[in-house]
Amino acid sequence: MNKLPKGVDQLPSGKYRVRKMINGRRQSLLFDAPPTQKDVLLATNELLNEVPGATLKGTFLDYAEKYIKAKENVLSASTIRGYRATLKGIPGHFTSLPLKDITQYTLTALVNDMVRSVSPKTVYNRHGLIVSVLHEFRPDFVIRTKLPRKAQKDIYTPGDEEVSILFAYLEDSPTLKKYWIPLYLASLGLRRSEIGALSIADLSEDDILTINKAKVLGSDNKWVIQNFTKTERSNRKIPLPKELADRIRQQGFIYQGDLNSIFCIMTAAQKKLGLPHFGVHRLRSYFASKAHALGLHDSIILKLGGWKSDHIMKGIYRKALQEDLHEESKTFLDHMTKQVVNKE
Repeated sequence: MNKLPKGVDQLPSGKYRVRKMINGRRQSLLFDAPPTQKDVLLATNELLNEVPGATLKGTFLDYAEKYIKAKENVLSASTIRGYRATLKGIPGHFTSLPLKDITQYTLTALVNDMVRSVSPKTVYNRHGLIVSVLHEFRPDFVIRTKLPRKAQKDIYTPGDEEVSILFAYLEDSPTLKKYWIPLYLASLGLRRSEIGALSIADLSEDDILTINKAKVLGSDNKWVIQNFTKTERSNRKIPLPKELADRIRQQGFIYQGDLNSIFCIMTAAQKKLGLPHFGVHRLRSYFASKAHALGLHDSIILKLGGWKSDHIMKGIYRKALQEDLHEESKTFLDHMTKQVVNKE
């Protein structure tokens, strides 16, 4: 019986086996006859071509486009538009790299380069898209990138006084009165995209407003109405005050026009009235904080506002409560200071 070459074993089945470490994994190569060194080399190269990532031929940009294309019918038009804008912002020296050659060091170097020119939020968005593409086409690639700390923005949430002043101003202006209804709906917890998609047909005879679609900008920068909202929980029915429902019926529509105009009108009105700046979405925050302050249960606030989870919702009204606490603390400390000064 001939002695087998070193590293070759004969199995009970009669096959001949060679064990090799290939890309960090122990693989078994099987042969019908005792293999030569050339046989082992050819089998090893063949197996290398079957390792995930080895057959990837295109650049990161090629696969990112493929990834976005595959999502077009399942994600909202605005999300796809955001993906394309994010992809466009990723530096060309990275997007031109072969996907199979991207390593953790490549990602770390990219993030280190981007933090010099863009905000932490932009870095997060770009890195998030990169990770999604890599997970799709290189699922075994474990990513552990250290990202910059996000900046905490101090976003102003309006109170009763600012909201009342704004609505009174719109009410008294013949040219701005058409913005009263959409902005009032925002103060009841509706998103701008939801308001823009509403029609008079969405209001029932018993004053129930059905929210089940959204108006968003597509990749071609044109407004489209999609037959779904931001999240599954955003589909909801809201009972409107009779006065508001009657006003909508009298007007004959909820809002007609470019959604960006609402923000522009609000900004101009706030400057004229000397109000702090807050956008349409801050009226939604006002709704959450006001509802909580009035004792409405969190589950009801969550349902009326269409939030996916109570984590974001609670963060909104906690922010408003902190602002109230700041004002109350300031008033108290001013009072204490006056007491001390008067005693002296």
